[in-house]
Amino acid sequence: MGKVNFLSIGAALIVFASVATVLRFGNLPIGIGELAVMLLFLWALRYRGALRYLTHPIMLFWIGFIAIAAVAALLSPVEGASATHTAAAYIYTGCFSLMALACIEQTSKQEFSSFIKALGVIPVVLLAIPFLCFLTDSNELAQLFRINTDYPSRLSAWSTNPNQLALLLLPIPIWLMAVYRESNWQGARWLRNFLLLWAFFFLGICVRSDALLLAWCIGLPLLTIVASLWVKRINWKMFATMLVAFVLAFSTFKVMIDGPGREQLLKIETAIVSTVSSMFGEAAPEQPKKAFAPGKSDSIIGVGFDENKGGVRKTLWIHAYDAWLQSPIIGHGPGAFSYLEDPAKKEEAHNLGFDMLTQVGIAGVLLFAALYLWLLFKAYQARDPYSLAVLIVLMLFSGAHFMLRQPVFSLYMIICALAVKNGSFTALREKPQSI
Repeated sequence: MGKVNFLSIGAALIVFASVATVLRFGNLPIGIGELAVMLLFLWALRYRGALRYLTHPIMLFWIGFIAIAAVAALLSPVEGASATHTAAAYIYTGCFSLMALACIEQTSKQEFSSFIKALGVIPVVLLAIPFLCFLTDSNELAQLFRINTDYPSRLSAWSTNPNQLALLLLPIPIWLMAVYRESNWQGARWLRNFLLLWAFFFLGICVRSDALLLAWCIGLPLLTIVASLWVKRINWKMFATMLVAFVLAFSTFKVMIDGPGREQLLKIETAIVSTVSSMFGEAAPEQPKKAFAPGKSDSIIGVGFDENKGGVRKTLWIHAYDAWLQSPIIGHGPGAFSYLEDPAKKEEAHNLGFDMLTQVGIAGVLLFAALYLWLLFKAYQARDPYSLAVLIVLMLFSGAHFMLRQPVFSLYMIICALAVKNGSFTALREKPQSI
């Protein structure tokens, strides 16, 4: 059991490091996460026979996708921004996917469950210090731990973009429900489960991603409804705890950031800053630093900042559509092809469909659609509400962000595929599981 937990924690740390894109060596596109994945990839090739998984549907997609993108780059005269970086990211993600398939496919159900549990606990533990910096605007502490401070009112931790962290957190609460579906949700264990879920949801909301919030708002009730239809002995207390934890986490955030609790937050920040300064032996400044609190949300029901985000995305999608029409079949290859005002300053369309159309055209989109419909059909066929809910929330999130080149996006498709295949979230256990 100790070995299983150790391996699961190590795997969860590697997954977390895959979105810690700030922790790279100098100006190189390689950091702790990339180095760990490369070493694991070589190990999987040698000892896990990873090459035999090249025929898996997810790997066939990546082979076809990369091939289409390469041909498009050679034939299209249009070059996108960050083309080389994006191409390298696709190749890296393909290798990451092959490594993940080889490692996860050969795990036992117990090891698989331990890995999912570690995915839930590791972010809560590692985000404790970034969360403290988020609340207090402590630049000294952030610099000490190399935490990203480019987004002062968002919890970004070690991700270059907070949306990378949002993607990491997106499906984990749903999977926690899956692995703890037969545990004892009573007394102290129920309280521990509730606090873990509340902390996880609260950390996710602090990333300030409206796409993440929307995905949870739709995905969590959807999971409950589908589970009530498919699961014979549904644990209503578990699902009620999940929904209540989410609502309370959102309410807590709105009260602290946008409501009357904001003044209390400023007082707590002052006390924490004084404590941290004394810990580092810094003298109290003659003129105390102005109290900081994360910026207020742009709407009552949202947690973001940009009131015109809908208009911005509409402009990006229109220009992406125009770029796609120049090469509708295979696109223009890797890179960003949309823009806001200046055509020379190209950027992504922030939408999975439009960004794929500009890069790999109809051919690549159909290839991805075939893979994703296969995943959805398999989850439906297996009556697996957890994998189905995760696949749906991934699509909801990708409507506002292009995350295909992020390794965890592919990893989450792999987890869903293997969970459905092995019955990891549907088969009954011999004994009830406890946390």
